[in-house]
Amino acid sequence: MTRRLICLHGHFYQPPRENPWLEEIEVQDSAEPFHDWNERIAAECYGPNGAARIKNAADRIVEIANNYLHLSFNFGPTLLAWLERRRPEVLAHVLEADARSLEGRGHGNAIAQGYNHSILPLATPRDRRTQIRWGIADFRRRFHRAPEGFWLPETAADVATLTALADEGIRFTILSPYQAVRVRPPDGEWQDASGARFDPTRPYRVRLGEREIVAFFYDGHIAREIAFGDALSSPEKLLARLEGGFDPGRDHDEVLVVAFDGETLGHHRKGGDETLAAALRTAVRRPDLEIVNLGQALDRVPAEWEAEIAEGSSWSCAHGIERWRSDCGCRAGGPEGWKQAWRAPLREALDALRERLDAVFEREAAALFPEPWSTRDRYVDLLLDPQRRDAGELLRREAGRALAEEEVRRALRLLELERHAQLMFTSCGWFFSEVSGIETVQILRYAARAIQLARELVDVDLEPEFEAALARAPSNVPELRDGRGVYRALVKPSVVTLEGVGAHLAIAGSVRPLADEGRTFCYAYRLEGRRKSQAGPVSIALGRLQLESALTRETLDALCCVLHFGAADFRCGLAPYQGPEHLRDVEEALLGPGGPRSLAHLLRAVDRHFPGRDYALGDLFLDERRAVAGVLLEGTMRRYEDDYLEIFEDNLRLMEFLRDIDSPVPGPLRVAADVTLTRRVLEVTAAARAGSVDFPRAEAELTSTAELARRLGAHLHFAAVRRDVQALVESRLEALLAGPSAAESATQVTQILGLAQRLGLELDLWDVQNQVWDWAGSTLVTVDRGATAALARSLWFDEATLLARAGFIAS
Repeated sequence: MTRRLICLHGHFYQPPRENPWLEEIEVQDSAEPFHDWNERIAAECYGPNGAARIKNAADRIVEIANNYLHLSFNFGPTLLAWLERRRPEVLAHVLEADARSLEGRGHGNAIAQGYNHSILPLATPRDRRTQIRWGIADFRRRFHRAPEGFWLPETAADVATLTALADEGIRFTILSPYQAVRVRPPDGEWQDASGARFDPTRPYRVRLGEREIVAFFYDGHIAREIAFGDALSSPEKLLARLEGGFDPGRDHDEVLVVAFDGETLGHHRKGGDETLAAALRTAVRRPDLEIVNLGQALDRVPAEWEAEIAEGSSWSCAHGIERWRSDCGCRAGGPEGWKQAWRAPLREALDALRERLDAVFEREAAALFPEPWSTRDRYVDLLLDPQRRDAGELLRREAGRALAEEEVRRALRLLELERHAQLMFTSCGWFFSEVSGIETVQILRYAARAIQLARELVDVDLEPEFEAALARAPSNVPELRDGRGVYRALVKPSVVTLEGVGAHLAIAGSVRPLADEGRTFCYAYRLEGRRKSQAGPVSIALGRLQLESALTRETLDALCCVLHFGAADFRCGLAPYQGPEHLRDVEEALLGPGGPRSLAHLLRAVDRHFPGRDYALGDLFLDERRAVAGVLLEGTMRRYEDDYLEIFEDNLRLMEFLRDIDSPVPGPLRVAADVTLTRRVLEVTAAARAGSVDFPRAEAELTSTAELARRLGAHLHFAAVRRDVQALVESRLEALLAGPSAAESATQVTQILGLAQRLGLELDLWDVQNQVWDWAGSTLVTVDRGATAALARSLWFDEATLLARAGFIAS
């Protein structure tokens, strides 16, 4: 009998979204209720696939499975870097899956990817090599092995790109069946393969002159059913669709490869992670099927047939790779009638900018490094070290000598210029319908950062030429007109200097507590000699601020002065620090007994000592701007809450009477009840978290408050309440996992979850369920059977399953 091998490949990727000046993602309102799109997709897809729920007919959890154990997959390097910083527990599931597959199958499930998802056939040979080498280096660092396979962004391929992969030791890649032109058996004749009319269930050798690479062509019909059809509607349907990809008439072992966007599993298709988990659970137990990764498949089924591919082809553009350089008709989002005539001018503008940037880099780096472009390739070693601990050693090795500190700073800025020149070609910038879309604006921000670095390094301004080129890229939004309008309106306001970062810190530190030293974004800071004073209605904050970029080692040493006139009215000035005497002179002028006698005198004194640009609240970065606004609002809202409390208490009997006679409660009184009762609930949950109120008393008070709200027709503001009750559950769960008071904590978790259900709170139980599942499978269970059963029920586990996992024998 021939063997039937199945390889499901998930391409997991998000474009880099970090602010180029901060190296952090700022809040993205379109991703609500999450902070940003990375957070949202991690919660909907990346996390769930590492801990997918398999449920019974009663919708109770019977298993939590790591889907990555049975998927072939690639993760974009920039996404992995974000997971490492923000969701390390998710990254741990990914790394565990590769390590376990390597041990059990002889080949890891993971394959590498181009660094920031540039379309490699459109890249220069030098940039193509860098993208591949950076992707491989990132893979080696995370998975502790060399990659066998490589995912080409958008599967965009040509002979030059495949040759570059083979040159770096890559064994295989995955392509769309529509990228094949013809195929042939060993020593046989070429057969037309256009239109995907060939057998995709075997690996194919692609000859590249003296080299070759293996191509796996995925099954396009099944891939479309998974992405856009109903293949993920049930585990049975998915398995049936996969089995339909085999042909009993084939006389060879079949390798059915199905590739799709990994985000389909839970983000694009809700519940897709659970459907896949259940289908895989069945498939791995089938004797007639074998779930494999591609390295393993090549061991089972060697590549004997050959294939030729279409030059400049991809999986997401019917016109080859035109989606990333012309108005080919392929697009996503936007109203009907929008055109993409902006794509070609955008690429032309960025190509021209890259040439100018490369010339700056090559000329200036030649004074520091014998082989500047090879140094750029190895710069990835620093990109993989967020703290840049080895920067000096790497640069010394590259230069062949010790570099002076100013040379180090110059070298790092040159290399950062080239990094942003790579990031500005991220494919998503062309994928969608409009030049002002969030993805295109992001790549233009990378361009702006590269332009800024070039200006600082060699005092050459590349911006006017770049803007003129962007003016040839028409926007579909009339008020923006073209790419230049987009750049000026949506990109240039986000450009900041080191001084701007310093002003951000100074204003934020005048409003909320800030340690004397620490790290903010990608900068280390130190604050000295901070003093605050009041001049009538104006508060004054003064001090010395030292700032250093972790990326380029650029430094700022400045005096900063923040005036707060009340509400959101701030004024901040910075001036170069000139020593202790200078600081004392400024303190005396602004804060001393002989200081300004009036607001006018104060403003003139500030103008004299801080003559540069003024900064205001609007110059704070977006997240901090909102945090400061929250602090400023807090006192105001507390005063309003006290007023509402008084109104509520004075009119409680009246409201109860109105409800008793079935008359409506007037709006102002109802609002007072909403605010007051929500505040009461929050005070009780806060006390329970702090341990100052025991749970039975807290439960009684919360229940009575909820009942009063029901009687009055008041609405508790559940967003804040849910957050506090969630934290209460998690604090009791920590005690359960710690062990000493596990039995009591298990009971309390169950009680709190029951209370949350009665209050109508919809808690996020994801992490709680994961931790309880792991706890039940460990040796830490010291809770009796009854408490464990109650915990299982409250967390939506199948009771018998969790009891068995915890070591209890069913009665």
